Amino acid sequence: MDFLVETHSGLRWLLLVGLVAMLVIGLARWNKQSSHHPALVTVTSVLLDVQVLIGVIVLIANQRWDDSFYGIVHPAVMLMAAGLFKIGRIRARRDDQPAQGRKLTVVTIVTLALILSAIPW
Repeated sequence: MDFLVETHSGLRWLLLVGLVAMLVIGLARWNKQSSHHPALVTVTSVLLDVQVLIGVIVLIANQRWDDSFYGIVHPAVMLMAAGLFKIGRIRARRDDQPAQGRKLTVVTIVTLALILSAIPW
C-alpha cells in the first residue's frame, strides 16, 4: 500500500507540471489562431485519470472515512477538479479556435486552483 501512496504523491508533481505547461501555453496563445498542443492536453488528462484512480484505491484500501482532511476535503475537491477538467475539455472540443484555447485555458486555471487548494503541503 505504501507503494501506491508514494506513487500518488509523486505523480502529483508530473500532473502539476502538465497543468502549468497548459496554462503557460494557453496564456501565450490567448488571441492567436492556435491552441494548446493536443499531446500535452492528452498526457495531462491521462495523468489526472491515473491520479484519481490511484487516489480512490488508496482511499478505499486505507478506509479513511473520518472527518479528517484526507477523509473528506481532499477526495471531494480532487474529484471536483477532475470532473471539471474532463467536462471543460469535452466542451472545448466543440468550439473553433481561438475560443477552444481560451475555454481550455480557463478550465485549466480553475482546475489548477482547486488542485492546489487540496494538496497537503
